[in-house]
Amino acid sequence: MLFEVNKIKQSVKRHLSAIGKRLSDKAGNNVFSNITVSTAEDALLEQYINAATQNIETVLRQLVVTYTPANMTGASTSGPTIEISLINKRNTTDFDARCTELASTYIILFVIAEYLAMTHPDIAAKYVTDYSQSMLALSAFAFYKEPPDVTSMGNPSGSFQQ
Repeated sequence: MLFEVNKIKQSVKRHLSAIGKRLSDKAGNNVFSNITVSTAEDALLEQYINAATQNIETVLRQLVVTYTPANMTGASTSGPTIEISLINKRNTTDFDARCTELASTYIILFVIAEYLAMTHPDIAAKYVTDYSQSMLALSAFAFYKEPPDVTSMGNPSGSFQQ
């Protein structure tokens, strides 16, 4: 799984902007300016992204082959990246793509929840629930092992053939 930090930050910013446009405070004022992320806060988002990927590494530790945090990854044309390589217990061709999709969703929801917790904890609670469910989905997918195909096991009847 390869995560581009800048792409994750852009996605988080888009989500937060959409949330801010639709919410208002008790006085009826739009909270867009309170929720949107300034470039000065990019370092905070990166901190949350690193925390989220560390959580993924911890939950999937039994499957992790390598974990390379953003500050240790070689320079990329698209900015810093984070890499987590997993053992494919499912033996499926879409394992990496599906794990990356599920993990990306978790990371984005985690960062949104952490960011909102500073100013709008009531809204953040929904995202905590969402990222928890997302992590459960990732874990269930990654750890599930396909049962063997009985037809490829030869004689499934259990009788001895001479």
